[in-house]
Amino acid sequence: MRSTFVCAALLAATLGAQVLPEPPQQYIDVCYPATPNSITVCASGCDYTNSQLQQAINAAEPGTTILLQSGHTYPAAYTLPAKNGDDWIVIRTNVPDAQLPPADQRIDTSYAGTLARFQAPANQSAITFQSSAHHYYLMGLEVTSTGYTSDIVRIGDGTQSSLDALPHDIVLDSLYIHGDAALGSKRGVMLNSAHTAIVNCHISDCKSTSQDAQAICGWNGSGPFRIVNNRLEASGENVMFGGANPVIQDLVPSDIEVRNNHFFKPMSWKEGDPSYAGTPWCVKNLFELKNAQRLLVEGNILENNWSDCQSGFAIVFTPRTQSGASMWSRVTDITWRYNILQNSDGGFNISGHDDQLDNPVSTRILIEHNLAYDLSNVNKLYQFLNGTEHLTIRHNTSINAGTTTSAAGDPTLYLTFQDNLCGYGSYGVCGTGTGCGNATINAYFPGATFSYNVLIGTPGGPNGNPASYPPNHWFPAGVAAVGFADPANNDYHLLPSSSFSGAGSDGTDIGADIDSLNQRIAQVLQGIWPSCPGISTTLAEEQTTDGLVLLPNPATGSVYVLAHQARPGDLIQLRDPLGRVVRMARCAGERTAIDLTGVSGTLFTVHVLSAQGVSRASGRLMLAP
Repeated sequence: MRSTFVCAALLAATLGAQVLPEPPQQYIDVCYPATPNSITVCASGCDYTNSQLQQAINAAEPGTTILLQSGHTYPAAYTLPAKNGDDWIVIRTNVPDAQLPPADQRIDTSYAGTLARFQAPANQSAITFQSSAHHYYLMGLEVTSTGYTSDIVRIGDGTQSSLDALPHDIVLDSLYIHGDAALGSKRGVMLNSAHTAIVNCHISDCKSTSQDAQAICGWNGSGPFRIVNNRLEASGENVMFGGANPVIQDLVPSDIEVRNNHFFKPMSWKEGDPSYAGTPWCVKNLFELKNAQRLLVEGNILENNWSDCQSGFAIVFTPRTQSGASMWSRVTDITWRYNILQNSDGGFNISGHDDQLDNPVSTRILIEHNLAYDLSNVNKLYQFLNGTEHLTIRHNTSINAGTTTSAAGDPTLYLTFQDNLCGYGSYGVCGTGTGCGNATINAYFPGATFSYNVLIGTPGGPNGNPASYPPNHWFPAGVAAVGFADPANNDYHLLPSSSFSGAGSDGTDIGADIDSLNQRIAQVLQGIWPSCPGISTTLAEEQTTDGLVLLPNPATGSVYVLAHQARPGDLIQLRDPLGRVVRMARCAGERTAIDLTGVSGTLFTVHVLSAQGVSRASGRLMLAP
């Protein structure tokens, strides 16, 4: 059993300060590989006829591109075997690149007639990567089944019992993956692998009336994973990690990058909506973690979620051990920033541990600079359960009709809830058995930093009394009293005349940095993302709130400086911890390469200065050992 409130409060008072999450330790390069050889598979006059596709795959040596006939259906279940050698095998449709989306653009359904189509029989996977299969790059294909199936694409089947047996170095690029339109499918991609990227894909019709269905789900894969610039539709969880027992002892999916995706549930799945199509698909949430660590979720749009088979929370962090079978399951080191959530019956449900079990407590979670609007009063904006530690929620803007927070179970230790602009709902900050306001904060968030928050729409009475909250809290009567630029059109910039402009604990606006958020989500709906901009992304990056990006970070040999504010001729300085300039260069534009040859040390700052010496941007850079 977990500690009591008294013990938790003493612990919070004696331990160290707030700890922020570690970022992913690896990022995946998804540049399209060149191959010296090619083989063709088509109706006639090719190396293999269409009926010989599996034979062609088996025979292909690493360093080969397999070209499939445009518009042809390959009606079987195909297996991609393990091979010797680390050169890539590419499988793609045989049309010129100009007939497919540009390299940095997501595929959509309009390309279906052009693509070669893998189509499995019902209850079979169209593509299965065998144990230890590696260095496969699939690009420009349609993948589906003729009826309901559990997994359309299976990258590892969940039975691999060692890391060496996992499929690895897999890229799915510009695939149209979809279940049966009438019957659905349980999963678009089973992601039980290592070093795998899913980019520029459209994954849809992952839906079920009786069980969870996911666009992407993994539980027995180590990572790293890259999920970037996809359209992801599923009834259960659009993306989920965990939820089943890893066969590999102590495995935690790790180093996961999730950017520029559109998470979406069609309103035609919702009973009572004017567009409802008549099938009661089982809807749960948009994103769920039950076992994952070192995950970055940035610059995504998450749209439409409602109370159905669950209570309506859009985002769920809840470590689950499957009744104690995987006691190492955890949700740790999660960075959730610069995302938009819209049209949901709830916000975040965050749990510290599995119910009554001593698996590792969820810790080091950062939620910042996110925007949420059109959140109903069906459920809360934040629900805290079972003793999360080192949870930081800061600078978020949320237009929610439901209660701000609820808390139950063990207290949350080291909570920072600061500089947020959100709805008060019916009760504001409340907990089970403790009322609302300070009583809940003291009982469920001992030692918390809880300040500089704006709670919109206080209904009055004792629960809405400012005296019931810590200093530096504000309670405008409604959205109109906040001073947003154009809330009717979802523009939640604060006007300069707003009382909360520049009023944050750090001197910036309370709420999200809307300009920086808009930069990151500007091309989500258009599906544009520079997947391979000619720079390395093999390690972590540092991205500052003033628009400076350093790639890679940590760096070796060279670093690219990307600064939206930079102008050609601006000066870039690399300074050591003593402030000494160790390297200088002139900006070539928004992206400039800096040679690091001969630079020694570990931690540096990068400064972008105008010709007059005025600082435009700065950020931290680490050199890899």
